[in-house]
Parts: sequence; structure tokens; C-alpha cells
Amino acid sequence: MKRLALALLAFAASGAVSAEQGAPSTDAPKDASTPTQSAPPAAMSHHPAAACAEAKVDCAATAVPAFAKDGRLWVAFSVGKSLYAAASSDNGATFSAPTAIATIGDGVIDAHGDARPKIVALKDGTLLASYTTRPDKQMIGTIFTARSTDGGKTFSAPQALLAEGGQRFDSILVNRKGRIYAGWLDKTHALKAKAEGKEFLGSGVAFAYSDDGGKTFKGKSILIDHACECCRMSGALDKDGTPVFAWRQVLDGNVRDHMVAKLSADAAQATATRVSDDDWAINSCPHHGPSIAIDAAGDWHVVWFTKGKKRQGLYYARSLDAGKSFSEPEKFGDDARAAGHPTLVAAKGRLYRVWKEFDGATTTIAMQMSRDNGKSWSAPRALAQTLDASDHPELIAHNGAAYLSWLTHKEGYRLMPLPRDEKSAAAPQ
Repeated sequence: MKRLALALLAFAASGAVSAEQGAPSTDAPKDASTPTQSAPPAAMSHHPAAACAEAKVDCAATAVPAFAKDGRLWVAFSVGKSLYAAASSDNGATFSAPTAIATIGDGVIDAHGDARPKIVALKDGTLLASYTTRPDKQMIGTIFTARSTDGGKTFSAPQALLAEGGQRFDSILVNRKGRIYAGWLDKTHALKAKAEGKEFLGSGVAFAYSDDGGKTFKGKSILIDHACECCRMSGALDKDGTPVFAWRQVLDGNVRDHMVAKLSADAAQATATRVSDDDWAINSCPHHGPSIAIDAAGDWHVVWFTKGKKRQGLYYARSLDAGKSFSEPEKFGDDARAAGHPTLVAAKGRLYRVWKEFDGATTTIAMQMSRDNGKSWSAPRALAQTLDASDHPELIAHNGAAYLSWLTHKEGYRLMPLPRDEKSAAAPQ
């Protein structure tokens, strides 16, 4: 009982709503007439502090995976003021000594919840890492990238994506031809409006691309304004190789529902469409971004969390016409267990959706699989559990297989293969 009590105390401490989460958004209208709703419960939006101070994956608060062409698993993570990359040749059971990518002086590295360092493995063996730094207790940051061309032994000096404006929540995609697309939330227009004494809700949605392995990025521009400034972006490649991004948008009345947009090949144009009308008017930061996946047929799939007037909980919808319209949102997850932080991945004819649940003592990662492009889903099943604090789930696909990547205080890092057949996927919780 004592051990369980300590675990619960650790979980509760890591789940406490931070100043960033609990305080009203500084971008919200002061005289908003639409009633606001509370932010997600702490158990849904919690993120752990670092488990220890050593430079290893298990000491981090978040870990983002990527498979390289040679089959090695790379993970980007930060401990303290340093960013690292480590490789595993046994699917995360053990890791090589980490390579230091960068160490900062003042400020912090974004490494919690929706904001986290990332790594991408290119076909030529290059590794591209991205991370965001920001002043302590301030939410306007700078995105940096660094490259390794020697198999992760060393990384280049970090380069700022932009020198000013404030950027966070980047999402990076690489198409079959090797073109890299980056999307991020950018405060440039918001800061300009503030300097001019004008009101501006949220952040801009900005994009760029690289044809030289991430050495340089071209076409950096804000194409859409008024994204929710505290929720992650999610991206997926359409069947023609161009990227599609999903994010939470700030709409009239401070409603914060979700949008998607397909980016043109040159990253110069993007037209946003609304995924669903949940009518979530909230005068604070949800810290609860969506996830998008695109299957081989070109169908778009989106999952998200909402506490709107029309819907509350986790929802899924799909588009069969490249985002022009979406199906009626389908509810999933157990509200009684504070279901949250859903994510999607498509892998060789299979579609997976995964999310977190918390029953007051145990955090569970639940999963469903679809073999018919999201028309029907297997019964929910538990993939993994912990009694301690944990990161949000990450999904990754490689060579036709899909995996859950999950980091917890007690168990450390785990990479778990997802089931490929209906029988094992349908196992109940």
C-alpha cells in the first residue's frame, strides 16, 4: 500500500496543471461573450518531470522515436539543459551511449506534453534533430535543427529555423523524393499585432521545405493565422507525397476546434478546412493537439480531444475526399477513465488508434485496430500500464509493422509491436 501511495503521489504531482496550462491564455479576448469551459483534467494533460539526471533515455520526460534505413531505432530526448540522441539495435531493449546534440545556457528545452524534441532519419543515413528552446516561464520559443552525417556519432552546430518571431510545436515530414517539410506554430503576426495595440488570437501556422537534407529551409512563411498556440501540430504524407497537417484553431467566440490543410509541393499554399464543429469555447490552453494519419488509399483519418458544447471526449473522423468533408465524429475511449491524448498510425492495410486512460491509480495505453480504413474497429484492448508518471504515447511504423513507443518513470522506455491480426487486436481490456 505504501508503494502504491507513493506512486499515486508521484503521478498526481506530475499531473498538476502548470501555470501555462491553468492560467487563461494571454491571446484570448478579454471580453469574450461565449462561455468558457475548463481545461482538461490534470490526469489527461499531465507530463512527468525527468525521472533522473543521467544522460539516458529512461531519465527523460519525453522520447520521440525514428527508424533508420539500417533498422536501428533512434530516440531524441532531453535531460536537464541538454539534448541527446541514442540508438538501439534491439527495438529499444538497450541503447547505445547517447550523443549530445546541444546544451543550452539560459532557459529550457521544450520536453513535455505536446512540445518535445524530435528526430528524423533520412534515406541517405542523415539524422535530422529538431528542438525548441525558450526562456524559463515564457511560452515563446525558437526552433533549432541539427544534423548528423556520420551515423549519429556527432551533430552539426544547431541552426535556428527563424531568428525572431517565436516558434513552437514543429512537425517534420519527409516524402519519398527526400523533400523535407516543416510545419510549426509561429507568433510573428501576434507579436506584431501586440506592438501595434491590436488584438490577435493564437499563433500563425507556418511552413517551409528543404531539399538539402535539412541544411537549409526555403519558403518560410505563415500561411494561416489564429491557431491555438499551445497544442501540437500533427502531419502525414498524402498518397501523392505532399504533406497534410492538422492542428487546433481559434475560431470566432474563442472556440478551439480542429482544422486540416494540405500543403502545396512548394509549401507556398495551404487551404484549411474544419474537421468538426464541437463548439469548445475555452479561455485557456487545452494542451491537447490532434493526430492525423493517411492510409495507402489516400483517406485522411483524424483523432482529437474536445470538451465542447456539442461533444466531449475522444473522437475520430475520416475524409474520403482529401479533406473537403469529414464523416460524423465517432466517439471512443472511456470518459470515466479520463481518456485523452489519442494518436494514429497507418501501416500496410491497418489503421491503429491509441490513447491514454487513468482510473485513479493506473495509467493504461489502450488500442483499437481497423482493417477497413476506419469503417469499423476492434474492441479496445490494453497495451501497457504503469502506476507511475508517464509520457504520452507515440506511434511509429516501419517496414509494414506498427509500434507503440512509451516512456514511463517506473518501467523506462518501451517499444511494443502492435498486433497485425483481428483476433489478437480484439482482445478486451
